[in-house]
Amino acid sequence: MPTITVKKDIENIKRKLIEKNTETLMVIGCGICARISKTGGPKETEEMKDILIKNGFKILKNNKLPDIIEEGLCNYSAVKKLAEDIDDNSFDSIIVLGCGAGLKCIADNFKNKKIITGLDTVGVGVKGRLTCVACGDCNFDNGCKGLKNT
Repeated sequence: MPTITVKKDIENIKRKLIEKNTETLMVIGCGICARISKTGGPKETEEMKDILIKNGFKILKNNKLPDIIEEGLCNYSAVKKLAEDIDDNSFDSIIVLGCGAGLKCIADNFKNKKIITGLDTVGVGVKGRLTCVACGDCNFDNGCKGLKNT
């Protein structure tokens, strides 16, 4: 069973982007759980980009980069490869459309980027060493106090 996520309010996301003085951002979704939840698959990632562009935000444009990590944002090696393949100076922030485990993988591989959560994790239906406690009110970008070291 997948991790279940729900979308954060777009006004909340826009406010965080402004608070963090975002100049150029990347939006990345999850090809497994968030895709199943219909919160962070290809369609939802494209919708998020469109909304942000219409609101004056600058989105990283690079046709070589995927909109989602097909293997899942919690796949450390896939996220690491993405980090290695991208020009680190071309953006300053990342909106993550994935669960807490995906957020952790992104944060670990993009240490010098501002991470903005686009989803809340409301249920975990998988076994493994997940660090997200699925509180339903993701606040990772402000120093989540619920994350557990594994």
